[in-house]
Amino acid sequence: MNKIIFLLLLILIISCNSSTKIEIQNDNIKTSELETFQSKSLKENIPYKIIFPENFEIKKDSLSLLVLLDGDDYSGIAENVTSLYEFGDKIYPTVIISLPSTKESRWTHYTPTKDTTKIEKGFEDLYSRTGKFNEFADFVGNELIPSVENKYNINFNQKTIFGHSLGGLGVLSFAVLRPEIFENYISASPSTMYDQHFIFKTIEKNGNLNFNSMFITAGLNDANGYRENVVWLNEYLDKHKSENQKVGMKIYDNENHSTSGLKSIIDGIEFIGK
Repeated sequence: MNKIIFLLLLILIISCNSSTKIEIQNDNIKTSELETFQSKSLKENIPYKIIFPENFEIKKDSLSLLVLLDGDDYSGIAENVTSLYEFGDKIYPTVIISLPSTKESRWTHYTPTKDTTKIEKGFEDLYSRTGKFNEFADFVGNELIPSVENKYNINFNQKTIFGHSLGGLGVLSFAVLRPEIFENYISASPSTMYDQHFIFKTIEKNGNLNFNSMFITAGLNDANGYRENVVWLNEYLDKHKSENQKVGMKIYDNENHSTSGLKSIIDGIEFIGK
């Protein structure tokens, strides 16, 4: 708890002393303007933002990547936490790709199947959009990340993805269905009950998962099975992981489904480490 308070105070100080637009020294690379990527995989324009670490050019040989699902909610805290942890030598210098979302895009891009089994009343339109995760993964893995690497001449030494709730389901979908894109995963209160626990059934069918580090969380007050599902996943991964794989779980005493993401990204970035 003291660590969280300390980090938040430092973040507040940094935020108060920073301009809203940051430029990489000697490169004039703005890190706070939203750009648009015309995706062939998704056949739509996808907004994104890139945040570079300080002195980016001289750190190119040691850069990590952090992709944020629901990036508009978490890019500010992620930017400040990565800066602090890099200064404290806990993590490598980190480039952040922030992917903002809408209610519609979350249901479209983060869901691994088109669920028609249990459509809740009032959610018919959202369920009709589901099941385009694979196209979204193609966009992230084959279009967006290579474009950033080529444009800025970067070869990332490790890649991590973060998401919360439906975004947490998206993170696990990358780990289970498209493990070639990322090595590390931070999944906060994931919606694993989607489509009758499709993602859990696929994990059990596949057996072992291919990852370096997996950090999963929930709030103690996470209702509707979120907490119990995270506990089950942690036990399964602990049982089936290899010696070189790192699995971490936290259940936050005073958090619920809406609030678990903040502490998850702070602790998850530290857990991934170097």
